[in-house]
Amino acid sequence: MFSLTIGAHAHGTRIESLYRMVDTSGLVITVQGPGDPAGTAGAVFAAAPRLSDDHEVRENGMIVSTLAQFRVLWGVVGHPGGSLAILTPFSLYETQDRRDWISHFIRDVLDPVKALDGRGFRVGGGGNGTVSDSAFASAFAHAYV
Repeated sequence: MFSLTIGAHAHGTRIESLYRMVDTSGLVITVQGPGDPAGTAGAVFAAAPRLSDDHEVRENGMIVSTLAQFRVLWGVVGHPGGSLAILTPFSLYETQDRRDWISHFIRDVLDPVKALDGRGFRVGGGGNGTVSDSAFASAFAHAYV
């Protein structure tokens, strides 16, 4: 597993939000795409269309997709070789048991996004401060918004 690093230019930006998400979440999905952030976001929406059913783009550019049983917080940033996305699921409310929604997450988000792997995208995972893909971690050090 590989740790993410950010430079001073990233503080207070979507990059720092994504960094903190990996640090505090037990599960994240990473997607590295060859094109710009809009193209990668579009590919994620196309692969997992339930993410687009009810979503909001926050002021900082982070996206919150609300599904029937859970939410996915995610964002996309650029890097010199393309773009990087990080997605993480979380409960709709604090006391909700993850067992109530994890199978829905796997079916509606995880498996469809994983299908992008090998179609011009690299898909990995991570959480608790690290990611599984060394190339993603290296690219994240040069991320920009």
